[in-house]
Amino acid sequence: MLLSPLDGRYQSATSPLVEYLSEPALNRTRIHVEIEWMIELANGDGGNSVIPGVEPFTPEEIDYLRSIEADFNDESIAELASIESVTHHDVKAIEYYIDRRLDAAPDVLGSTQLPRLKPLVHFACTSEDINNLSYALCVKGAVENIWLPAAHKLVDQLTANAEQYRDLPMLSLTHGQPATPSTLGKEMAVWVYRLSRQIRHVEAQEYLGKINGATGTFGAHTVALPEVDWVSLSHRFVSQRLGLTWNPLTTQIENHDWQAELYSSISHFNRIAHNLAQDVWMYISRGVFAQVPCQRVQQAPPPCLTRSILSALKMPRLIWNCLALYSILSAQRS
Repeated sequence: MLLSPLDGRYQSATSPLVEYLSEPALNRTRIHVEIEWMIELANGDGGNSVIPGVEPFTPEEIDYLRSIEADFNDESIAELASIESVTHHDVKAIEYYIDRRLDAAPDVLGSTQLPRLKPLVHFACTSEDINNLSYALCVKGAVENIWLPAAHKLVDQLTANAEQYRDLPMLSLTHGQPATPSTLGKEMAVWVYRLSRQIRHVEAQEYLGKINGATGTFGAHTVALPEVDWVSLSHRFVSQRLGLTWNPLTTQIENHDWQAELYSSISHFNRIAHNLAQDVWMYISRGVFAQVPCQRVQQAPPPCLTRSILSALKMPRLIWNCLALYSILSAQRS
């Protein structure tokens, strides 16, 4: 059974987001964060371990650890769900999933310290440390690899139309009444400018993350190892190892301000795209654009729906990508 139209009739438009915004994608990213945190603790101090009794990981051990994420597949999803049915805790299930792979490491590596390092998994972390970083990585990947290319493709098409029709005259309206001449290219350029501004906002977006413990004070870290500069280590881990912007001051949770900023920019882009769709339909009604016949759409009322220049501009897919991203991210925010 499908949960919403995003899973059903619009699935072909939203499917590229599954790689980044689905629950399996989130769990795979949680594994990534947990593993990279282990590597940071064992090798991040100039190749040295910050944890007494833990030897720096060998290249083979690092490759094995990272393969836990790389090999995450359908069977892994089922196994993780089985673990979570017992733990009733999503991040704890991730820990136990990794523990199983550490126990199995000698079968691949022979002699290795990994089985005894299960306490290093999730060391000094609260669940939010893993979750906020994972959400940021997932959202960043979706925006940079799916949403932005689609947005640029739309603007590139509008830019080409603006150039092509820069000298094609059309009558402008004001208050719905005939007014003064314009050109179709100029009207297309208006949308190029408006959408490009929002794209620049999204491209400049920071994706913040924190890893500072249950109350944002490095309390457990400091009690365990007071000699370690945990603030610098946290900064290095978030910014250099994960490629996010370090948030130095939080409570237990990362405060999600960057998410509100991003979703606002995407929502603004959607509103402009909706305005464009409305204007294009108005141009059709005025005879500026002609409709292009299409095949009958299932579940649509007769007569057959027809696609306009909106289809040529690839708008439906982009709009549903926008709406899907906004809906999913809003749900994660809640």
